Amino acid sequence: MRLAVTGREGQVAASLVEAARGRDDVEVVAVGRPALDLARPDTVLAALEAARPDIVVSAAAYTAVDQAEDEKDLTFAVNATGAGKVAEAAARLGVPVIHLSTDYVFDGAKDGAYVETDPTAPLGVYGASKLAGEEAVAAA
Repeated sequence: MRLAVTGREGQVAASLVEAARGRDDVEVVAVGRPALDLARPDTVLAALEAARPDIVVSAAAYTAVDQAEDEKDLTFAVNATGAGKVAEAAARLGVPVIHLSTDYVFDGAKDGAYVETDPTAPLGVYGASKLAGEEAVAAA
């Protein structure tokens, strides 16, 4: 199985590459900038085509939570539009996509752990952008 994981410079990609090291049944191809730049949606399909994945793991994101408040357009371009483009590219390639999100899509008011079916209520730009990304992925 060949995984293409977006966000080559991030923790998830590094962890998946490390976990696959020495295994014959899994190959991880970490893709990232400049070949795949979620702020430039025109790069997504070509980068994923080149990776030839069986599964796409969508882990790339704008993650500077506090700075996102000052960079709303870039945050939404990456976390919402970019995530949707990854899912659209995966669909076009006929492969499943696993999209990673965040607990910032919730307001933190619940006692205990959140589950996917809990109502969302992001409090800031970062959480709102990740929620928009979830919606874009679901619509792809």
